[in-house]
Amino acid sequence: MKKLVLIAFALSLVTACNTEPLDPELTSGGGDTGGGSGSESADLMLSSYELDTDLFVSFLGLPIETTTNSLFNISNNIVVGGTNQISANQGPFETENQSITRNSSGQIISFSSVNAQGTTTNETLVTYTNGVISQISYDYYENDEDDYVYNFTYDGNTITRTEENTTISTVFTVDSADRIIKKESFDGDFVLQTETIAYTANGNISSSTTTGEIESNTTYQFDDQENPLKVVFEDNYLLQFLEDDYSEELGPQIAQFLSTNNWNAANFNGSTFTFDLDYNTAGRISSRVIAYDFGPEFAFEFNERFNYVN
Repeated sequence: MKKLVLIAFALSLVTACNTEPLDPELTSGGGDTGGGSGSESADLMLSSYELDTDLFVSFLGLPIETTTNSLFNISNNIVVGGTNQISANQGPFETENQSITRNSSGQIISFSSVNAQGTTTNETLVTYTNGVISQISYDYYENDEDDYVYNFTYDGNTITRTEENTTISTVFTVDSADRIIKKESFDGDFVLQTETIAYTANGNISSSTTTGEIESNTTYQFDDQENPLKVVFEDNYLLQFLEDDYSEELGPQIAQFLSTNNWNAANFNGSTFTFDLDYNTAGRISSRVIAYDFGPEFAFEFNERFNYVN
């Protein structure tokens, strides 16, 4: 069941020394501010992206329902901030504002979340050495158990991530186009999980296969319209993957945010799931709904809205 949610979205929301550095485009970004209102123009530049999720799970007979409303503010094709609202079991929403800080090269150096009382609840810091990510640290202020520090080394087309105070490591492999094609995680020398990823000639992910703690074989389908999220989330491309937990699968993220066209279906271990996409008169995607009811124990619905500059 968990994997079905990951197929829909895995968001929810990116060398130096004696080794050859990867393409600098993987770790750079930037842009000025801008904005505007939506229209039927063919321009694909987004002003904001909204994602609302409803998830229902029955755990040991107890119903658990969560609702999350997320807003990504976008300017000149980069995310400049956002808001998350979360409610559990139809209770009051808790709101957090997300802020992003960049260095002079446009690289993201920190994320932070501030609640409605003005208190910072968590912060992620990103350190660069010779232009590439060398460390990511996360601090959840209310619970140190969730904190982590990742360190990175580079060797040709591989990136190795180690986590301080653990024996867990993850190796990412990229292809000649600097796209991740493999993620392999270890506990010491023991392989925990391996994910391999394949792409089509036009830049869509075609399949992802995971073995180990999670066993899955997923193929992806797309429409023939341009994906407006791709240019936005290509900014600081590696960061969104390098900060993921070792068990998180990359395939759904690549399908949703980094493929050339709009994701409209997936086949997971032989079962096909199709999504409802709407377009404006210029052919731009305006909304997408992914909703499935698996009976009294599990149901989910994802609603996306795409708002354009003009």
